[in-house]
Amino acid sequence: MTTYRKSPTRNRRAMLTRATLAIAAAGFFSVQAQAAGFLVEINQQKALHLSAPATAVMVGNPAIADVTVLGPQLIYVLGRSYGSTNLVALDASGRQITELHVSVTSPSSSTVTLTRGAGQLTYNCTPRCERTVAQGDSSEGFEDAAKQTGSAAAIASGAAASSNAQSAGLGIALGGSKQ
Repeated sequence: MTTYRKSPTRNRRAMLTRATLAIAAAGFFSVQAQAAGFLVEINQQKALHLSAPATAVMVGNPAIADVTVLGPQLIYVLGRSYGSTNLVALDASGRQITELHVSVTSPSSSTVTLTRGAGQLTYNCTPRCERTVAQGDSSEGFEDAAKQTGSAAAIASGAAASSNAQSAGLGIALGGSKQ
């Protein structure tokens, strides 16, 4: 009867192959977890907590998403326009802490889009439906709503400035008496 023994070199190769496959699988699953992405609504901010302190944070397309760094491990992501981009955070030695796929989506509630032929209008219904400016709206409707929004903001700003000027001119102290 002949007995075959595995050589020590063959055992090491088999162990190395198993270890390599295990590391590759772990890396694949961690990349899959990061590739799931980060969703933020347009014109909204969402907190992102990092697993390690970052010294640099970069966004692939700042027209789609922007970041505000509040601390080494706390970032707020702002959705600027619809679409997707990526976000990369690096540590002090330049190693990558995270890379996320960032998707900027439409609001999950209260927005209604009306489509007529090739044109589109957007309404914000909280609680009453009012015309709002949104990307993708027909240019005529977009321009009208933008002008009205700008006019309303200018009126509000003028009223606030007038109120402040009147208060300063009267010299009213906190106690309510004129000095």
